[in-house]
This record gives sequence, structure tokens and C-alpha cells, in this order.
Amino acid sequence: MTSDPADTGFVLAPPDGLYTTEDLYGAFDPNDDLSLARTLDFRTYLATLAQGQRVARSSGVAAARALHDSAITHELSAQVIGTKPVGIMGGHGEPRGSTTYEPIARLAHQLTSDGYLVLTGGGPGAMEAAHLGARYGLSGSAALEKALIRVAEDETTRRFPLANMDELVIDGRFSDDALRRLHRWMAPAMELARESAARAGTSIGIPTWLYGHEPATPFAAQHAKYFENSIREDGLLALATYGVIYAPGSAGTIQEIFEDANQNYYAPRNEGKSPMVFLDIEGWWTKRFPVTPVLRSMFGGDYDKFVEIVSSPTEALEAIAAHAPGVSEWAETATDRKLRT
Repeated sequence: MTSDPADTGFVLAPPDGLYTTEDLYGAFDPNDDLSLARTLDFRTYLATLAQGQRVARSSGVAAARALHDSAITHELSAQVIGTKPVGIMGGHGEPRGSTTYEPIARLAHQLTSDGYLVLTGGGPGAMEAAHLGARYGLSGSAALEKALIRVAEDETTRRFPLANMDELVIDGRFSDDALRRLHRWMAPAMELARESAARAGTSIGIPTWLYGHEPATPFAAQHAKYFENSIREDGLLALATYGVIYAPGSAGTIQEIFEDANQNYYAPRNEGKSPMVFLDIEGWWTKRFPVTPVLRSMFGGDYDKFVEIVSSPTEALEAIAAHAPGVSEWAETATDRKLRT
């Protein structure tokens, strides 16, 4: 069965600030397993599909989306300037409770405790882990460990339940079965997010409606959600002037590695290069996807100045601290300039 379609004739107005979880998922009801269809996030996603997902079918819709995304970029800039932004990238399919998920959460927890601002693509898997850790960054490690146990205690909801968007939307309508599976998977995170709201550490998720079947993680304190994925991808990496940590991932993460490499390769001399830190769990980046020889060949003698291969969250933290420019006029100016060019 499929749910009745929502209003597909609207485009979101340019927002006055970044979205909160309540903005996107205020209609989520833990007792109604079809309630996701009524949330602003999923109504927008269905409208996006109806109007043309990658390319809008009308100039009016295209212009409205551009205004929305421009406002998001402006608000995101305002939130990031003067902070110490660090990106964490990794696979969206990483299951809760895995030997990669939990180290990412602990890493983000310590980064937040140390005053860094965690940024991710805002979706499930490694991204969710990072925001879960950041959310408890103002609390002790014991609170995070309890949260890690709770989010993974149901084995049936550890892994993101959809392989692609075709499972969620059929002939312009939501699949009731897919909505129920998503609801069940999302419920533990929503419960933890609502419980921890009063003492939540700050982090920003930067997701996109191009992958709208993947909900924005409720653990992010704020959401800079875009229609245009290319703007979102480039901006996310440009923002992370204090470095990007690459947890295990596949195609999407590898794309981000080389987008980041491109930005570093062409970085003006007065801006410097942002650290690229590879969390090499079980030889992910040295054996399974050995990307570093290409980077070494690309950057030559500069490679060792900003590329690090580490095997633990502790080493990743040390690498970020060793390479970060510190709170300085340079850091703020570099971030501001990258956002506005």
C-alpha cells in the first residue's frame, strides 16, 4: 500500500536560520508509524521528486530552490565563523553498535568537549554516530556510553533499512511499508534526541533532499539542508578549515576525499591547507581503498604537512590538534572567504 501524496506544489521559503530537528520532524509521532509522511522534511522530499529532483522542471521552482539554498549558505556561514569546524566523513550504511560506529561517536564526543564544531553530511551511519557523540559532548563519557547501548540495543534497527529511494516512493506516493521501517529505525534516535535536548552539544548536519529518503539525523543540533547537492558537498568541505577526518566509507566518502584534495591543491598560499586525517580502521584506507598513494603523488613534498593516517580516535584527535591553525584572524577569514566564493 502507498500513502496519499502530500501537497507537491510548494518549495520552502528561504529560512531565517538553520533548521532544527523540531522544524523538520515536529510531526513525528512515536505511536504513529506513518507520521513521517506528515513531517516537513518528508513532505519537502516528495515535492522535490514531483518537481524534478536533480533539475527542476520549471524555472520558477529552480529559482525558489536557489533562493532557499543561498539563505542556507548565509545562515551556515554565520554559525561557523569564529568556531573551530572539523568535518567527519564516512559511510551512510555503518550500523549502530559496530566497531566503526562507536569509535566515531567517541571521537566526536571528545572533539566537542575540546571546543571543536563537528560537521557531517547529516545522514545515517557514520554521520549519525558523529552527531550522537557531539550531542553528548557537554556530558561525561558515561552518558555517551549509555546512549550507544540504547541506540543499538534492538538488533533489528541497527542498520539503515532502505537501499535506495525507490523503496520509499512508488508512483509519487510513499510506500507504507517503507515508512513503517523508517519509523521503527528512527524511533530510538528521536527518543534519545528529545531526552538530551536540554543539554545537547552543538553540531551541524549538512544533508540534501537529493538523498531525501535518508532522514537528517535528529542528533544534529542544527541542519543546513540543501536542495542542490553539489553546493552542499563543496561547502561542507570548504567549511572544515580545522580538518576533515575520514572514517571508513565507500563511493561517497571517496568522492569527498578527492573534492577535499582539489580544494587543498588550489588553496591560496595565505589560507594554507586543511588537514586530511584518515581513520584507518582495519586497514580501510591503506589496504581496501588505498587512496593515499594518489594523494602523495599529487601533493609531493607537501603531503606529510597535512595528510595523516591514524588507527584510533585518540590519534585522530592528536592529528587535528597538531595541524589546526588555532583561533586566529586567519582561520575566520579563510572560512569566510571559502563560503563566499
